[in-house]
Amino acid sequence: MNRKSLRYRITSFFVGFLALALVVSSIAVYLGVRAFLTRSLEQTLANNARNIATDYLAQRNIKGNGWFLGELTEAYPPGLGNQFVRISQGGKVLFDSGDMRDPYVSTSKLPMPSKSAWVNAIHRETAASGQRLMIYTLAYRTSDGSQALVENGATIESIRHVLRTLFVILLVTTPVILIVASIGGYALMSHLLLPVVVLTDQAERIGRKDVGERLPVIRSGDELERLSLSLNRMIERLEDTLAHNHRFSADASHELRTPLTIIRGQLEELTQRSDLSAAAKDGIGSALEEADRMSRIVESLMTITRLDCGGERIQMIPVDLMAMASTTVEHMHLLADEKNISLLCKRGLPVYVIGDPMRLKQVMVNLLDNAIKYTPSGGAVTVNAVTEGERAVVSVSDTGIGIPEEAVPFIFDRFYRADKGRSRDSGGVGLGLAIVKSICTAHDAAISVQNGDGRGTTMQINLPLLRPSPSQINDTQKAVERGPGGYLRVADDGPEEKTVQSTETY
Repeated sequence: MNRKSLRYRITSFFVGFLALALVVSSIAVYLGVRAFLTRSLEQTLANNARNIATDYLAQRNIKGNGWFLGELTEAYPPGLGNQFVRISQGGKVLFDSGDMRDPYVSTSKLPMPSKSAWVNAIHRETAASGQRLMIYTLAYRTSDGSQALVENGATIESIRHVLRTLFVILLVTTPVILIVASIGGYALMSHLLLPVVVLTDQAERIGRKDVGERLPVIRSGDELERLSLSLNRMIERLEDTLAHNHRFSADASHELRTPLTIIRGQLEELTQRSDLSAAAKDGIGSALEEADRMSRIVESLMTITRLDCGGERIQMIPVDLMAMASTTVEHMHLLADEKNISLLCKRGLPVYVIGDPMRLKQVMVNLLDNAIKYTPSGGAVTVNAVTEGERAVVSVSDTGIGIPEEAVPFIFDRFYRADKGRSRDSGGVGLGLAIVKSICTAHDAAISVQNGDGRGTTMQINLPLLRPSPSQINDTQKAVERGPGGYLRVADDGPEEKTVQSTETY
């Protein structure tokens, strides 16, 4: 769980606020119940003391002491009741209910009320057995004018038992409520943030394949709706700017093709003349080489522009990357042998993806060409295709000179060359990896670099994995390699051969 996510922070705030509220309310409930039980017991003891005084003590002088003791003994049997009753007059005990039961409390050593503050009030005593008692002492004036004291007490163990039970209930239910609230709050936030997730997923897909896609507008009438509308307007402005740049690149590339073709034709005609000097022929040859180089640049720019703006028609069919890697390595063995480089392909199970076989072949050829070009004699280049979860991963590793760390973020930019001095010698102009990046983007793939400056480089392409049915595998077999650098695709009107050219990029 990401602790920095909006979902986690809102849920944490909600649960923390709820925990604080539960703790405060639990304390309030506990104190309230304790005050209520205490006050109820005090009122009960005071009422019982007044009832004893009016029902028994007031009749003692009229009906006699025997009647008085008999009635009290019947109402409060000594040693059997759960209340303490003691009546005294002039320091002499007239009646004592004795020890209490349920729970057992020894009252034999309870002191007589000797403080004026205890009279007509509640005070607390500790019995010999350790129990805490609450005793109400009532001062009653008898008919003969003397004062008698009526004591009525009860243990506070029942209050403690209720409070302990309440404490356990609050202690158990509070964490349970917080756990349920955490799960519920997280689930609720997941549901509330679902439109944001939809916006994010759609935003990730925009521009990868179809041009002109927009974010779904959330008709909620709140900030989310305004956000989706604002983002769509921003995407529209960005697309207008990119479309302008693409049109400029396409138009410029298209307009350059004709004059370049004318220049090449004129120069080739000049080379046929017999009256030219050797120096003139060398100059014309150099100009032809530069014209060819310019033509390749123009073609590469047009390819990138078509891929970026969606103008390139891509045939998406099941492709076995392992088989493609194996045949590509076979086709490029001659180039590797010229530099005494070991070119290997790790054999494995078929790895299927949905893609254009011609363009995917072009990606592998470009990456292998770069790896061979910048690996010294005696080095090794390894190609591998594996599955990782629901993704297919193609890697091209070399033991070459590597890429400077400061150049890694820019190697997919157009015309970027990590070493300005070596690119012209090797014939590259810095567009190959830009083409590779555009092809990967068109296939919803990601390309990454694992670089060890001076210790080789690994290029990884991560594509969505396809688990094909037998019929899809049969369709895959219609696309077959044909010769080094070539690719044969079967169409409705017969085979059409496409040539894949490698282009330097480092």
